[in-house]
Amino acid sequence: MPDAVTIGLGSMIGAGVFAALAPAARAAGSGLLLGLALAAVVAYCNATSSARLAALYPASGGTYVYGRERLGDFWGHLAGWAFVVGKTASCAAMALTVGTYIWPGQAHAVAVAAVVALTAVNYTGVQKSALLTRIIV
Repeated sequence: MPDAVTIGLGSMIGAGVFAALAPAARAAGSGLLLGLALAAVVAYCNATSSARLAALYPASGGTYVYGRERLGDFWGHLAGWAFVVGKTASCAAMALTVGTYIWPGQAHAVAVAAVVALTAVNYTGVQKSALLTRIIV
């Protein structure tokens, strides 16, 4: 159970706190806390609705299954692909954030190395992935 919480926490925190908070603070000014509170409410709604859908449709496929079961085959397919594209973009953004922090002049190369390294760790099993996530978080 602690590993599941750690992996979930690591997935939610992401690189946004390192890349987006300063520009958001500049743009929002004194409204930053209100914006963060609104984002927390949206995140909570997303998490609880995903949990309810998972309980209602306990099958492999996540977003694809939920869309297919609730809206039909086309929308399930579209939701599944949108999820994959969104997660791929999120992975790229986080890798570039790591690259920018570690070696700004070679951010793309560091990003690729980070993705390869994390893929290798994930390939070794969930125990090692959970340990690395614990260290990173």
